Amino acid sequence: MNTAVLRVVVSGIAALAFSACASVTVKEVNTSQGRKPTAAPKNYYVVPFSTAGANIKEHPMREHPGQLANEARQLVADALVREISNTLGSAKLVSSPSAAGRNGWLVTGDITRINEGSRILRMAIGLGAGRTKLETRVRVTNLPASNQPFLNFNTTGGSGAEPGAATNPIPFSSAPTALLATRTGITDDANRTARMITAAIADYQVQRGWLSSEKVKKPKTGMPGRR
Repeated sequence: MNTAVLRVVVSGIAALAFSACASVTVKEVNTSQGRKPTAAPKNYYVVPFSTAGANIKEHPMREHPGQLANEARQLVADALVREISNTLGSAKLVSSPSAAGRNGWLVTGDITRINEGSRILRMAIGLGAGRTKLETRVRVTNLPASNQPFLNFNTTGGSGAEPGAATNPIPFSSAPTALLATRTGITDDANRTARMITAAIADYQVQRGWLSSEKVKKPKTGMPGRR
């Protein structure tokens, strides 16, 4: 391949990179409903998100077929409890809203889309090829659970925007990056999603003067990547 052709290929790859999603964003925030809290809570309760009706796309060669939804559900729940505990305050995983008690904030929601993508494509090509996708719909309720949620929002994002071995400007010179790409996927998406859900909950408190903006991450609200 001559130099001119290589420049064209690399330019096309760079363009693809701008449209490939490599992070999670928060969108469609709604605070107009529900029983409004008057202060930050002392306790948070997380119910594993529902996957009923989710758009689920498993890799055909995955080790445990039919388990992607359950795996993603548990990953998001565990990551969310961990992130809230580390950032905002005591968080506990509960099996249902009724198990959350009557004081604190309850975090529930739905996983609406899971695309497991392809580790091989992320390793070899990257820049969106073989990318994963994880989307959620989140509800935060001021307990008791019989109240309507006071904070609603969606998250969307995924993995796979890094160059792979064949699409690095110097093809096949990116072995470390390519190997890292094989290890990214739904687990990373769950962790990033949990961070953004926590950031959105924190931002609600920051806007009301209950929490210092210097202590928490601001949620990303930019344009999401390709659907």
